[in-house]
Amino acid sequence: MTEVVVRNKKLLTQLDEFVDIFFSIDGYNDKKYWVRDPHDATTNGELYCSDEYFYKQKALGSKHSGFPEQHFSQPVSRMAEQDPEKWRGIRDLVRMRFAETLGVHSAALFNYYPTGGHVGWHTNWNAPAYQILFTWSRTGDGYFRYHDPIKDEIITVQDTKGWACRHYYFGAESEPEHHCWHAAYAGCDRITLAYKFLAGEDGQTSGKGTKKDELAQDLRDDLIAEIEEE
Repeated sequence: MTEVVVRNKKLLTQLDEFVDIFFSIDGYNDKKYWVRDPHDATTNGELYCSDEYFYKQKALGSKHSGFPEQHFSQPVSRMAEQDPEKWRGIRDLVRMRFAETLGVHSAALFNYYPTGGHVGWHTNWNAPAYQILFTWSRTGDGYFRYHDPIKDEIITVQDTKGWACRHYYFGAESEPEHHCWHAAYAGCDRITLAYKFLAGEDGQTSGKGTKKDELAQDLRDDLIAEIEEE
């Protein structure tokens, strides 16, 4: 997982506008939008981001689907399905028009995490791709964690107030050398946007060394350069 410094003022302005629009809409924190409401959702989220839970999930092997088993968040796409008159505008702005601005293949994620929100350890190997992730935190009270397979270490990256960005290649199940086990916890309001470049021919394999893979990397690198340009 590699950090990207967001210096591009135009992009930062656009990202800040998304935050302003989202929180200006009445009812953004309504519990009816919760995907899951386990009894311990708001109090026990850090358990699902812990070292202990990581090793438990990793031990599942091929039984792990790629999706997180435990998460507490509000996907804005789902909010737009429930209340389209409220949320369809900001959903389309972030997932479609901003994706076009960035020049990515598609949007992978637009989630709001209330305080206590989390996404437990998982790999995304069900949807392999090069991804760029933007994360906004109201106060910086939260973190992103990932497993470094080379060092066999769990790395914790503390959130900072405002926007942060990182990128990684999320490998398919058949690519253990490219698996990225990761988790995140929100101790305050948190928003995550994710966009992807597809390298595989069928969405399940990487196509490493193919022209499509090279193109995906080139497009990703061009976007990173744009994000970091002052």
